[in-house]
Amino acid sequence: MKYFFIGPIIFLCSCSSNEKKVNEHVPVKSGDVNIAYDLKGSGDTTIVFVHGWAINKEYWQSQEDLFSKRFRTVALDLGGHGQSGKNRDSWTVYDYANDVIAVINALKANKVILVGHSMSGDVIAAVADSIPSKIVGLIGIDNFKDITTSRSKEEQDGINGFLKMLHSRYDSVVTAYCYTGLFPPKYPDSAIMKKLVGDVLQTDSVVSIKTIEAMMQSSLTEGDRLSKVRLPVHVITSDYAPVNRPIMEKYCKAGFKEKVIRGTGHYPMIEKPEEFNQLLAETVNEIAAGK
Repeated sequence: MKYFFIGPIIFLCSCSSNEKKVNEHVPVKSGDVNIAYDLKGSGDTTIVFVHGWAINKEYWQSQEDLFSKRFRTVALDLGGHGQSGKNRDSWTVYDYANDVIAVINALKANKVILVGHSMSGDVIAAVADSIPSKIVGLIGIDNFKDITTSRSKEEQDGINGFLKMLHSRYDSVVTAYCYTGLFPPKYPDSAIMKKLVGDVLQTDSVVSIKTIEAMMQSSLTEGDRLSKVRLPVHVITSDYAPVNRPIMEKYCKAGFKEKVIRGTGHYPMIEKPEEFNQLLAETVNEIAAGK
């Protein structure tokens, strides 16, 4: 499989004279919460991979293996997920953004490409708004598809009912949601679906529910966060749920650029890793070229 690590990408790959120091694996805390992360590769550009709701950094393994040949790569477990601590009570977009910022600062990363899956589209937008001088690229994975600024009473009642069911019978409701909401009809790869459900059910249900509640609320202000981003917003999206391009272009003031991967559900990085990696490499090349 051919990957597009040529041309302008070389600009991003030059190694620092302090390479040894910046590639040391140092302890990271976000507040009182220990943040687990993988650190691979070298270079003065760091690609930071941020997973979505109720999964973990292991979903980026294929991307770490490939991109660490050219860059320094970091994949972290957000607080409450994977191997990171869960000793806090708040699980908002900004709490998770602080987890990412803590890792970036601890590693002294000053030229960062953020890659955020699902709910972490909002997270990386908040990071880019908080530390804009350190961020050179923003890539959303199967997110940034539409902007909602209000809900009807019927829509809010439906959300409230879903959350009530989560509190009363979490396992069965989450399982049904994963199977029917995160993959297209007649999706053929049952092993991927079972893996996802297993990983979600292993995540602390209190963290998971509070995260969903916070994300439901913060989704109404997603447009505000995106409108503050000073960089083009790149997305790689699965075709089972289309993007509302006119709306996204309205809020992404520096530009909105989409690449589509076909025949996957919500987790293209593990469903079709080679095809996904090629699209991601093309996107990184565009960022290197200032596009």
